[in-house]
Amino acid sequence: MFGSYDNMEWMRLELSIEDDLNKQKSIPDISKVGLDVTAEIMHNTFLNNIPHLDEIKISHMTMMSEISDAIEGDKILSRENRSLDLFLSDVGGILDGSKIKVPLATDFPTEIIVETCRNENTNLVRILSPEIFGGMIETFEIDKNQRISSGKWVNNLLELYLE
Repeated sequence: MFGSYDNMEWMRLELSIEDDLNKQKSIPDISKVGLDVTAEIMHNTFLNNIPHLDEIKISHMTMMSEISDAIEGDKILSRENRSLDLFLSDVGGILDGSKIKVPLATDFPTEIIVETCRNENTNLVRILSPEIFGGMIETFEIDKNQRISSGKWVNNLLELYLE
């Protein structure tokens, strides 16, 4: 088990975003969707319609990250360590030299969060993608002597660079 999760401090990694438009794609207009609208679409539309309130967006993402921390803490405590190899096998990713490549299709790459956490016993990497309803949270362990130095999202592929 991971042990004392509460004492672990997660550090956020800044991702560069590179795609065909090099910008966040627009959220679909729900006014014509009718009863087919989902909570996720309504939520994203609400957030997209307040671009002049960046503080609220930052506060919202901070709150979502804190909620995700609590949920992930419970999930981590309930399962064994997941190695990098097992994580890559589970998500269809690959290790290409010192580059971790994870397929991650999203219309909102700027909302992807990658965090790392290191203590004397573990060296963890966590990927959060709040676009999927309820959010996607993936956590895996890398070698104690390695660290994620940088990362980028390029056309549906998350690339994390190991040192």
